[in-house]
Amino acid sequence: MRLKSRLFGSLSAFLLASSVVACQPGLASDQHWGYVNVKGDFIIKPTYLNAGNFRDGLAPVRVKVEKDGNSDERWGFINKQGEMAIEAKFDEVLEFQNGLAPARLPDGKWGYIDKAGAFVIEPQFDRADCFSDGLAAASDGSNWGFIDRQGHWVIKPQYQIACRFSGERAAVLHNDGTGMLSLSVRDDIYTAHGGHWNYIDKSGKVVIDSLFDGSGIFGDGLAPAAVGANQGVAVPDKWGFVNKSGMLIVKPQFAAVHAPSEGMAAVQTGQWKKIGQGFKTWMPGKWGYINTKGKQVVKSQFDGADPFSEGLAGVQVDGKWGYIDKTGKIVIEPKYKYNGAFHEELAPVCVTQ
Repeated sequence: MRLKSRLFGSLSAFLLASSVVACQPGLASDQHWGYVNVKGDFIIKPTYLNAGNFRDGLAPVRVKVEKDGNSDERWGFINKQGEMAIEAKFDEVLEFQNGLAPARLPDGKWGYIDKAGAFVIEPQFDRADCFSDGLAAASDGSNWGFIDRQGHWVIKPQYQIACRFSGERAAVLHNDGTGMLSLSVRDDIYTAHGGHWNYIDKSGKVVIDSLFDGSGIFGDGLAPAAVGANQGVAVPDKWGFVNKSGMLIVKPQFAAVHAPSEGMAAVQTGQWKKIGQGFKTWMPGKWGYINTKGKQVVKSQFDGADPFSEGLAGVQVDGKWGYIDKTGKIVIEPKYKYNGAFHEELAPVCVTQ
């Protein structure tokens, strides 16, 4: 899913950027979201202000609602026929996972709803993420921990950031007290300087103790990891991949990466460029794909690239997004302003009308 990089003054805001909803703030009034199939045909017409991935047969969408003569924007959920299955009444939502979705009513806390739209875990959290591996990261307002499907704390709040579990590992962040913590989030990649990243298992035990400046969720047994100023490597960070034991399998060398999926990972090259006598600047390069051994399998040629899902991946060419197959062949021409990943044979895309 295409989510823009953002910097946050408040750590508690980070989940909005890692949201599985294909949010694009500040969309122009002539831009709308719909859903296409693998041929690029619209199955659900582009009528929504925002849209996210289908999961469990439902997808979050944002629409205008009229109440008491006032117009506002709210999130609800549609089915694959484009029918509103859960009333659009929420200020924020994330996607469904195993029958539950995080949701927040206007001026309220986060809780979890079922597919009927009823809260089964009452709103009580300042922030909340989707369930994964049976647990969900949630914040009590001060720290992050993990809850079970009954809403009980399984790992008590103690982290400044707690990322969702994947492959029975979750990245968590402690401030190490060396200075101000700066955080940026892009999709499921978390970069923080001045902090100490660990990976924990579902009991809360630290299984990877690292000093990486950046971490990400596991996919295909590997997770993104960045080294930078803390390791004496020239800034900006360089990204590689670690296994579940914390061993570097693909050495840090890329300007940016995504977690692997379906045996491939999107990676971005980069290089230093001289801009005058004694001066140089970092120039991000093109995106391509490597396999889990670090071998390039799709050459670096795209302006942007997303993880593979259901055999296709979103790529950006000349400011527009389309989709490629695993050989790198374009199968849906780049023509969308924004896009999301294919799930349940449909992908959300944004067009200008």
